[in-house]
Parts: sequence; C-alpha cells; structure tokens
Amino acid sequence: MANQVIPLYNQESENSKTDSGYLQISKVINQSQLPSVSAPLTYSPSQIKKKFTVQSDSEAQEGLKSFVHLAIILVAIQSGNFSVGYSLSYLSMSFTTLFSQITLKGSEIEEQGLFSAVLPIGQLVGAIVTKPLLKYTTRNQSLLIADFFGVLGILQVIPNREVILAFRFSYGLCLGISSIIMAIYVKEICPDKYYEAFSVLASFLIAGGLFFINFLGLGYLNPDLRGKNSYYWQIVFAIPALVHFLRSFIITFVYKMDSPDSLIQMNQSSQAKEILKKLYQPEFVDKIFLTCLKRVENYSEQQEGILSLFSKKHLKTLIIGSLLAFISTWCGLFALYSYCSQIFNVITNGDFTLNTLFILIIGIVQLIPAFISKFVYRKIGNRPLLLCGLFILILCQVLIIGLSYSETLAASITSFIIICFFSFTFALTLGPITYSMIPEINTSEGTYFCFVTLYVWQLFMLYIFPFMLDALQIGGVFIVFAILTFLSIIYFYFFVKETKGLSHNEIEKQYGKL
Repeated sequence: MANQVIPLYNQESENSKTDSGYLQISKVINQSQLPSVSAPLTYSPSQIKKKFTVQSDSEAQEGLKSFVHLAIILVAIQSGNFSVGYSLSYLSMSFTTLFSQITLKGSEIEEQGLFSAVLPIGQLVGAIVTKPLLKYTTRNQSLLIADFFGVLGILQVIPNREVILAFRFSYGLCLGISSIIMAIYVKEICPDKYYEAFSVLASFLIAGGLFFINFLGLGYLNPDLRGKNSYYWQIVFAIPALVHFLRSFIITFVYKMDSPDSLIQMNQSSQAKEILKKLYQPEFVDKIFLTCLKRVENYSEQQEGILSLFSKKHLKTLIIGSLLAFISTWCGLFALYSYCSQIFNVITNGDFTLNTLFILIIGIVQLIPAFISKFVYRKIGNRPLLLCGLFILILCQVLIIGLSYSETLAASITSFIIICFFSFTFALTLGPITYSMIPEINTSEGTYFCFVTLYVWQLFMLYIFPFMLDALQIGGVFIVFAILTFLSIIYFYFFVKETKGLSHNEIEKQYGKL
C-alpha cells in the first residue's frame, strides 16, 4: 500500500458506502493490528449487519469536537489559494521598479515574457511531480515540501536577474504542488456536511489574494516607492513566503494534522486514528475510521491509469475538461490579471494614477462573486451557467475591441467598466465552473491531466502575451480571445450535459461511460 497513489478526489468516492464495503473492515475494528485495506472482501451484506452497524455520515458529522478548530485547519490548508491569487499580478505592477534595479539581457518585452513565464514553468513541474510524490508522502508531508519551496521563494527579493528567476521558479513549484494537494487534503478531512462551504472558500481566497496585492499596488503611487532606489517591491515579493511559513506552522506544529486517508495508505492506521481523535468525540472515531478505510479501498479499485483516458469511454469528458482549462486561460482574464498594469497603461494612455486605481478596483470586483457564487449554483445548473457566462464574455470582448480604437478619456473609463463586468462574469461562471466541472465529469487521472494542461496554457499565455500586446494592441488581442471563446461555446453547447442533482452513476450514463 505504501506505493499506491491516491488519485484526485472526484465523484467516484461517493460510491464508498456499500454494504459489502463495510464488511471486511468491520471485522477488524477491534483488532490491535489492522491489516492492509487492499485485502479482499469475503463477507456477505447480511453478515456485516451482524458484525457492525456503521453510523450515517450525517450523524457522525455531529460528533466534531470543535467546528472552530476544524475551520482554522481547513482555512490554513487552503491559504495556499490566497498565494495563488496574489501571484497573478504582483510581478506585473513591479516590472518598472524591478527592471530599473537589475541588468536585463534582452528587450523589456522579452524580459517581461521570461519573468512571467518562469512561474508557470515551476507550477507545471510542481503539478507533474505531485502524482509520484503522493506515492511516498502523506498529504501534510507533500504540503510541507510545497511550503519549503514557497518559503525559499523569499530569496526573490535579492536584486539579481538570475536569482529572481531561480526563486520565482521555486515559488512556482510551491503553487503547482499546493494547488493539487489542497483539494485532496480538504476533501479527506472535511465532513460532507461542511464541504460545500469550504470548497467555495477556495475561490474566495484566490480573489482575496488578488485584491490584497492590488491594494498593495497603491504604494506605487508614491514616486519614491517606484524609483530606482525603492525597496517596496521587495516587501511585495516577500509576502507569499510568510503565508506558506504560517500555513506549515499552524497545520504541522500547532495542530499536528494530516489526512487519515493518506496515513492509512502508508500503512499507518494507528496514526490515522490519532488524527480522528483530534477532530471527533471518542464514540465517533471508530465509525469514521471505517469510512476512511473503505474510501481508500475504493480509490485503489477505481484507478484505471493515464492511458485509459484516451479510450472512447473517457475521451469526450477529457476533451471537455481540457477545453475548459484552455478557455479559462485564453478568454482574456488570465492575461488581464497577469499583465494588468501593462493593459491599463494602454487603456489610460500612460496615466499612472488612473492605472493604479483601475488595478485596485478590478481586485474588488473579482472578490464580490465569491460571496454570492454558492447561492447561484444552488439554483442554476453548470451547463446553463457556463453557456450564459461565455456568451456574456463574448459581448464584453466585442465591446472592448470597439472601444480600443478610441483614445478619449470617456472611452477609457467605459472600457474599464466593461472589463470590470467581464471580470465579474468570469469569476461567477467560467472560473469556478472550470474547477468544479473537471473533477465532476472526469476520473481522477482525467482531472490530473486537465489541470496539468491548465498550467501549460498559462505558461504559453504568460510568455507570448507581451509580444501579442506589442504587435496587435488591445483590439487585436481581444479579437483573438473573442474567436477562441466563440469556438468554445459552440463545442460546449453540443457536448456538455447538465449534471445538476445527478449522482455519479447518472453522470457516467449521461456521458456514455456506463
């Protein structure tokens, strides 16, 4: 079991509560030495009822020792999402100050592309190594490795071109590993009763990180803080390291937390029980432990391997997931967040004060949907929300294209208002749907593949966008974004199916997998 990979969570785990599944586990609950959960099931459903009655999840979830402590742990785990949001634009607004203090080895546009691209290169490498990493580490150990690279990223404050590139790559490694581990870690320790609330927290923290760095951008309004001798950019670059240090300190040293599932996977059943004792009242521990055992067993049974993704059974959902990853990057919002200062500089005709205020406002606009998205998803299914969101994005893109050919202040203000609506729509529809639909319709291996492609598209975008902006200007760039968005909405209209209220088996049938 030590070399077995637990795949990314998806709806497969909802099938874990079968009678036969609890049978073999219940037999060993009072034994001093628990066997491997991969042992075959040998009892009938009728026998299990005589051996042990497993308490329902809804009852077990009421056995939490402290919801407050659980919330602190889950927020700490997901604090890496704050770092993800922060990373989107902290470099963009610091380019001018940073480049005035280091020796460049190419044109400013070329260097912007390189400095921007090195972060997603690190994210891509981090995402790729996460799957084999999970063979040999628990969830918390993996997160510690990610946070080590994150804390190491503080060395970006050294004003040397090669040093900054190296440790920006280190920061990317942290984000790539952390992004995948957080989703698994939270799912495995968060009771189903609270999972929806804490899964929404991820998008809130990303938006919060983006807002915070945009707020810090107000400091650049002071000419002394953006001059050749400024130290302010170093403060901006150092903050993510503090976030990752605090995360590891809270989870590892204060709460000594880990995922029971991953501990069971590593044949550390007694340690898994100790974790559950920290979270649940004593009378609930054994019964929740059984659920963890069965979940790990189901994970191993349901793995099919990466090559199976390209079979007829999985190819359709894999394409949908990969296209979601592509268009969430190439509709224009990722470029907007990553190069906000450069884009608004064009729109405002070089007005630095207006540029800085625009960046702050866009951070606020991005944060608002996080407060209402939970209520929207309860009433509207993913398919209509996705199609409607993409249609509105296309309308915004067309308006931005039209206004880009006017250099008046009124046109600049109008363009910015449309960009705000564009950002709001993305944050309410395509952005969160990308992260929810991919694991919903794909296997765990498919989910992993789609998120790796997401980092590939982000890398490509960050590297070539400065060249696109220089060659095509805002209007030409958004023409490209609009065409890609239009093509994606056509594909989604014909191939994406509604899954609201459906069980995992029903979703599988929708896409012809059963």
